[in-house]
Amino acid sequence: MEDNKTYLKRIADKLVEWDAKIEDLKKKGNEASALVREDYLKIAEDLKTKKQLAEEQIKQLKANSGEGWEEIKKGADKAINDLTDAVDKALLKFKKKAE
Repeated sequence: MEDNKTYLKRIADKLVEWDAKIEDLKKKGNEASALVREDYLKIAEDLKTKKQLAEEQIKQLKANSGEGWEEIKKGADKAINDLTDAVDKALLKFKKKAE
């Protein structure tokens, strides 16, 4: 089983990765036609909101240990999975539009 410190490090690394992907979407949105630009920027903003929720869960994890850890970790895992799915779907959607 993964210890608390390792889990938090892995998730922090993922947040950095998601930041880069969200910024890439924003950049592509700014370079896209006006029709597509709005979609890119809306999805990038939605991803940013989901990322902020995940960061809040991680802050709670850092502040808690012991009994509350596992329960808060479940919420963090859900937020992280939601963000991962949203990022993957957004990248796939715009990859298809680019083809």
